[in-house]
Amino acid sequence: MSEIRMSKKLHSRKEPGRRRRRLLRLVIVVSASVILASVLLRIAAPHLISSSLVRSAIGSAVSEWTGHDVTINGPPVISFWPEPRVTLTEVSVHKREGGSDQLLAEIDALSASFGFYSAIRGQPQFSEFRFVHPRIRIERDKDGKLDWSNEGRLTAAVRDAHRNDAGQQAIDPSLDAAVDSVQVVDGEVTLVDEASGREFVVQGLQADIDWPRLSSAFDAKASLSFEGRPVTLQIQTDSPLMLIGGDVADVVLGVDVKGLSGRFQGKANLMKARLGDGSLEFNAADFPAFAAFSGLRLAGSEEWQTASLKTNLVTADNELRFEDLSFQINGNSGDGFLALTQPDQARPTVNGTLALDRLDLAGLLRGLEIEVDDKAEARLPGFVDWIDFDVTVSARTATLAPFELTGLGASLIGKGDSLKLVIGDAAFLGGSLSARFSRPDSAAGQEADLSLSLENIDVERLMEGLALDGTVPAGQASVDLVARLPNGEPDGGLRQSVETMSGTLRFRADDGVLRNFDADGLRAMAKGHAYFQLSAAGDEDFAFKQFDLTARFDHGSAEIEKAQISGSSDTLTLSGIAPFTRQALALRGELTPNDESGANADGPLSFFIGGVWSDPVISPVPNAPSPSVAPRLPANPAP
Repeated sequence: MSEIRMSKKLHSRKEPGRRRRRLLRLVIVVSASVILASVLLRIAAPHLISSSLVRSAIGSAVSEWTGHDVTINGPPVISFWPEPRVTLTEVSVHKREGGSDQLLAEIDALSASFGFYSAIRGQPQFSEFRFVHPRIRIERDKDGKLDWSNEGRLTAAVRDAHRNDAGQQAIDPSLDAAVDSVQVVDGEVTLVDEASGREFVVQGLQADIDWPRLSSAFDAKASLSFEGRPVTLQIQTDSPLMLIGGDVADVVLGVDVKGLSGRFQGKANLMKARLGDGSLEFNAADFPAFAAFSGLRLAGSEEWQTASLKTNLVTADNELRFEDLSFQINGNSGDGFLALTQPDQARPTVNGTLALDRLDLAGLLRGLEIEVDDKAEARLPGFVDWIDFDVTVSARTATLAPFELTGLGASLIGKGDSLKLVIGDAAFLGGSLSARFSRPDSAAGQEADLSLSLENIDVERLMEGLALDGTVPAGQASVDLVARLPNGEPDGGLRQSVETMSGTLRFRADDGVLRNFDADGLRAMAKGHAYFQLSAAGDEDFAFKQFDLTARFDHGSAEIEKAQISGSSDTLTLSGIAPFTRQALALRGELTPNDESGANADGPLSFFIGGVWSDPVISPVPNAPSPSVAPRLPANPAP
């Protein structure tokens, strides 16, 4: 009995192993059969599948999709390894209306995969389309419609596309169809835009399109060359049919060009080339490269190396708002809000507020077509050439080399050729600065007005910044300048503006010194010299309690109407002209003692001042001789 039980145990142990071996043999036999059948079918495929059938079927498929006539001049090439695929050459698409025949596209080679068994049944289904060197011509009318529209499957689906209750794209199920993937190699697209009268040509188009079904999402990536410039594009949308039909759809758009990349996610209407609500982002890691690539020539951007922008776009009627706007230029950040409106038959207008960490005033002025230097051989176009604006700008720090302002607040208003720039207040050289520039419409032939007010500034630092040395005042001072620039802003920059402007200047200072004006040394030199340089009189400073100067200037020369500098023991008065564009002097001066009975009992000292500012020449004026006293006659002379 024990032997019988042991035999049964051994048999039960061997049984699972036998079943596994039988199952393995079955799997191997079935797999080998399938592989063999597949190989045999592929070997027999050329005899089972008609090439003319496949050629006719793919031509009919393209015609059905586009709604246009398709002509295939080249013979079909069918391969079955690693998958069945057909390639057609010399393919063209024609649009026939009445008796006219318009060529819409030419394709060197069109290939597609097809189902093996569907082809055997005589109804091949195609997928994974590949277009080699297609040349497509599209005409866009004034309403944005394309001449490719016809009665094909795609057009029918586009016309039926609508939003369902959930706000998503929907079409009649009978119009839905598989699209699969599409690849374009070395394509060329010509767009003739009737509205602008221009013709746009895209060359070297390489594209990969993923579109499983007409009702599903669309994802495409493309690289191309536009006017010789390489561009990379990306588009994603859940509503491709509505987008093609000219409706607003949710999209993700990406663009990469030399030096710049951009991305938009939101609503767009590609037929009208408009962006709607959504987020917009640009990043120019190499702005000079992007400017050279795009041909951008904008005054004020000459010094930009990097630039970036992020904002949320909000549309309302004819207004496009840039909300939550943030940007960086050369690492200097800013934020704010802008609104762009496009009135009928008028220039676009920008309104808003911007706050910056650091503002380049020279760049801003160039953008406003106020030239601040003579570097450019020709004036670059500024943004005032294209838009009107009313913008408030604030900056923690603003630079106008070599000067720096803090806490700047400014208002910019421009309409047509008229311009107003108002700096309400800014900390400057220990004091404050305010300014106003107003330029009427140049077509009226009027002049630009400039007013500048400096309060309690460190005047010596001002002179150092202006590179003026020699006899200059030091201390806290206030300056008021009112000027008129002939014929608006001249093209020669700030230097020519200074040379041609006219106006008045008022300078006031208390408790300071006049550098390198030695009054005692001047008196001593005047006694023995007919002329001498001011530096020869000594390098002592002239301390004053009050400095008051008013002058009129015109065409590079100032006429000093009043200049009185009151010291503790002497008062210096000046009058004459100062050709400031040449930093020259032609003045008459008088040094008058406050107390003639004191140390300077010799009385006033008159002199001429000529030469350059840095070290002028002094020529004393001799005192006039006292008139002779005539003898007094008696009232009643003797007879």
